Amino acid sequence: MKQKKLGIFLYNRLFDALIQSNFWLYIQDYLDQNQSEEFKIYLITYEDKRFPLTKEQKQKVKNWEKQGLIWTPLNWNPGIGKLAKIKDIVTGFFATYRIKLKGCNHFISLGSVSGSYLYLYHTLLRFKFFLYQFEPHSEYAIDNKMWPKNSPQYKISHYLERKAANNAKVIASGTKFMHERLKHEWKVKASFFKIPTVTNDSKFKFSEENRKKMRNKLGLSEEIKVLFYPGKFGDLYYRAETAWMFKWVLEEDDNFHFLIVTPHQDEEVIALFDEAGVPKDKYTIAHSDYSEIHHYFAAADFAVIAVPPGPSKKFISNIKVGEYLTAGLPFLITEGISEDYIYAKEKNVGVVVKDFEEEYIKRAVPEINNYLSSDRKMLRKHCREIGLDYRGFKGLNQVFKAAINALHS
Repeated sequence: MKQKKLGIFLYNRLFDALIQSNFWLYIQDYLDQNQSEEFKIYLITYEDKRFPLTKEQKQKVKNWEKQGLIWTPLNWNPGIGKLAKIKDIVTGFFATYRIKLKGCNHFISLGSVSGSYLYLYHTLLRFKFFLYQFEPHSEYAIDNKMWPKNSPQYKISHYLERKAANNAKVIASGTKFMHERLKHEWKVKASFFKIPTVTNDSKFKFSEENRKKMRNKLGLSEEIKVLFYPGKFGDLYYRAETAWMFKWVLEEDDNFHFLIVTPHQDEEVIALFDEAGVPKDKYTIAHSDYSEIHHYFAAADFAVIAVPPGPSKKFISNIKVGEYLTAGLPFLITEGISEDYIYAKEKNVGVVVKDFEEEYIKRAVPEINNYLSSDRKMLRKHCREIGLDYRGFKGLNQVFKAAINALHS
């Protein structure tokens, strides 16, 4: 059998949580099954000097290299200026060129920025490429008021997204809405595979032991209803609105506690909750790396997707939804977000609101309490079953493998 060669281009750190909890699950499976050396896998990443590899991570890399991975780590140039981006594009091009010289004619990217870079390299190097997790990030920036629509950033990013889609051989995205756009609006000829963001379902599953330990650690009795948000404030997510959301929940039912696990500094989060008038004893701020985050899920009763609505948000595929569901947690979400809000309604795994505004949040509290007054074991079992069907690794891995085969066809 002729050995297949696959180049992976990631505009991320290798050990970024979003890589390890999502895309790398598929690549790890390829490496684990690669005893016959069917694949030679070349990897390009952009590493941040502020996050050097730990001893454990270095050992993982050594193991992957024994399984057939050839890794090219590039230095990421920090900053949003043109010069930093040009440097990244140029170093990425030469790394891709060196891999192409080794006979690798098939590449995969993750996300729209990586996909745009890969398209630029394709115009000169002429290889086949697969856009995994293709989403319109330029439009997200418009909806979240990060860029004006007439800005050069939006125009260039949107142009490159469309060009990448029209030149790709394979595209995977998480929703039927993206498939409809690509096929009917953009007239894209690439093979399309619907692959919502996968969940590490062996990691994110409920544990009674973890629940007791974490509740004791946090000083929360079993009678307290814990609303959970492991995420960021601002940019693509709500900022002050998240604090106000919880304020309005408390006004309807003061037996809730808000558990926040975030990379933001405590002072920044406290300022948001002070502004909203949320008592300090009604919320907890914690910090965790990816290796430990699942323990916090067990302490929670209901979770939050803090993504504002907008026309482009139907294309998003939020990783937290799968993690919540496989961990047995129903969730609060705004209308129009991915197919997630449809699942919340139709599969009875969440509460949908129009926006994080007082009227809608207060109206949602009785619905949240309806979930929490039901049999908890049955609720967790139901959520996990829906999560496995929607975002579980076993099913989605088969679709991912079909997409890779289509790339090499």
